[in-house]
Amino acid sequence: MYGVLKEKIMLFDKYEQKGAYHWALYNRHPGYRLHVKRVLSWVRKGRTLDVGAGDGLITYLLKATGIDDNECAVGLAKKRNAKVEVGSAYNLSTYTGYDNILMLDVIEHLEAPEKALEEVKKILGDGWLYITTPFAKPPGVLNEYHFQEWTKDGLVLFVEQNGFKCIEATTYPKNKQIYAVFTL
Repeated sequence: MYGVLKEKIMLFDKYEQKGAYHWALYNRHPGYRLHVKRVLSWVRKGRTLDVGAGDGLITYLLKATGIDDNECAVGLAKKRNAKVEVGSAYNLSTYTGYDNILMLDVIEHLEAPEKALEEVKKILGDGWLYITTPFAKPPGVLNEYHFQEWTKDGLVLFVEQNGFKCIEATTYPKNKQIYAVFTL
């Protein structure tokens, strides 16, 4: 088992409800600032595609290109001058030439993460895939916006079974996050 799996119909309305909450967290919460700093120092130089960019905070700070399927999130990102457009993790064929692909706190929101990983394989080349995700909660305590949650070992196994090789996987218990880097 990779973690916790829940079958449900999901309405992802966090941006409609909370606005550009990543920007607000970054400005107010030292733990979130530490997470962002860790990501910024972790991602290697090169052209970066941020899949599931949300309100565009990390996309903006990395001077990356982002996509998100939530039009409200894309609008919030554009208001902050982040280069984010409407797009889907399930259709990446037009996004070629990237050295890094980010899926930061995204995989847990995907109903079919294996399909998104297939799309990443089509465009990654010799680049790196960066995935962050929160720790899996105990069985029966799944976040309302997550289709599944992951343990570190479960995430690595799942992504490797979908054709990738793990370069690094680390957990940070203080912010309850898994950070993993993969290549083809």
